[in-house]
Amino acid sequence: MQKLQAAETRFMANERGRYGVHELAEGVLYSELQAGTVAQPKAGGKVQVRYVGRLPDGSVFDQNQTPQWFSLDSVIEGWQVALPKMHAGAKWRLVIPSAQAYGAEGAGDLIAPYTPLVFEIELLAVGD
Repeated sequence: MQKLQAAETRFMANERGRYGVHELAEGVLYSELQAGTVAQPKAGGKVQVRYVGRLPDGSVFDQNQTPQWFSLDSVIEGWQVALPKMHAGAKWRLVIPSAQAYGAEGAGDLIAPYTPLVFEIELLAVGD
């Protein structure tokens, strides 16, 4: 477990040092790939997104290029932290520490414990 935690610490430090990366109070890192101009989601609201989720090694573990609706209270904490800061039409690259994703448990065989996740997420629309 210590090796996994050390690898996460190194990965997050490297990501923090990248040009254009900002940090939210909860440790979620983001860089704006495309600005949005319209409404922002409300806590507990719904969002329509397209996204690609990658592991630190760059391999894709989840993606959906068909617009999908999600309730903000049903997604991982890192999304709950970042999405309300986005405006519809925006596309961000998120780096989510494991504590804001699947933590010490991981997610089955797909995501190991203490694995930070990288998402490119496009906020298409906001609902109530």
